[in-house]
Amino acid sequence: MTISRRHFMASGAALATGASLGWALPALGKPQDVPVLMKEALALYSKSIVIDMLSEEELNEKGLKYIVDSGVTCISPTLGVRRPENAKGTYMKNAFPYDAAVEDCAKWSRWIKENSTKLLQARTAGDIKRAKQEGKQSVMYNFQNSPLEGRLESLDMFKALGVSAMQLTYNERNDIGDGSTERTNAGISDFGIAVIERMNEVGILVDSAHSGHQTSMEAVQFSKRPPIFSHTECYALSPHPRNKTDEHIRALAEKGGVMGLTTVNPMIKKDLPVTMEDFINHIDHIKNLVGVDFVGFGSDCLVRGWPTDPKEKDTFLGFYGDPYFKPSYNFRYPLGTEGMNDEHKWLSVTAGLIKRGYKEEEIVKIIGGNWLRVIGDVVG
Repeated sequence: MTISRRHFMASGAALATGASLGWALPALGKPQDVPVLMKEALALYSKSIVIDMLSEEELNEKGLKYIVDSGVTCISPTLGVRRPENAKGTYMKNAFPYDAAVEDCAKWSRWIKENSTKLLQARTAGDIKRAKQEGKQSVMYNFQNSPLEGRLESLDMFKALGVSAMQLTYNERNDIGDGSTERTNAGISDFGIAVIERMNEVGILVDSAHSGHQTSMEAVQFSKRPPIFSHTECYALSPHPRNKTDEHIRALAEKGGVMGLTTVNPMIKKDLPVTMEDFINHIDHIKNLVGVDFVGFGSDCLVRGWPTDPKEKDTFLGFYGDPYFKPSYNFRYPLGTEGMNDEHKWLSVTAGLIKRGYKEEEIVKIIGGNWLRVIGDVVG
């Protein structure tokens, strides 16, 4: 990672005196204690493997700088998404075409190769470990919906291209199951069972982060290898249609899976403001429910965080609203979580976990170790 101790301690000092401190407190404690806390957090973060299971960046020099500066060992970008035409009534159902999935696999692989002194493509847990040893950042591909278009054999091809995780559905119903905002709550289809079986065989993580209640439960039930919820939150703390219930979380833990927590603020808490303290409350909830072995990070945003420029508000809400998303999503602007909306978000959360009283071995699991385990178990 490229965050030097001098650079970050300067940042910590700025935080201790700046306006952003109000959002970071009480997660980080008294202003005068922040620099010491951040020094301890940096030492732990620097030696640990850090994984964000749903994060991406622009494929240019600026995006590369954010990835490197973040110190995150592995990010997982979503590939193959295209804004659908004539989306009224279908929302994002047609936003994940097969051709776009293939195109993006090639595009990302080419960009990683062009920047091989700083990046490597992660196809296995061993690749992530190698990235850490070589001082690089790694990239592991995912799909947020099935681009299979009824062709089960495409899973073998996508695995060969480096895809390591695939959501069974997005928010809408597809030929596998029901999404989280679909009117109905049906479970996995017969084709969906075949998809899960083949994903297990080839080593692609079965992800149901965006799936409906019954589809999520059955994804966990029918997967013979540890499944995941890559980016969500706890329904018990925030009753958002995308969040997972205690029943989901217990079932996932029984299968050895991992649940990644997102920075999308209406999923963390219904009412503003939403801060890092609120985010860590979700980690606490999972720890108290099933233990620390089943929680990780899945920010669901660019490495640099969500946009905050008022000039971008109308454009942003124009996409994250009708006709692409239902009102139940409660999208708002800004969408990020205060105190952790930049490329150093997971370092800040590391400090927050230390302040909250988590042990070092627990934090190492939460910030990346749990993801590394499940990737090793399933992907290779």
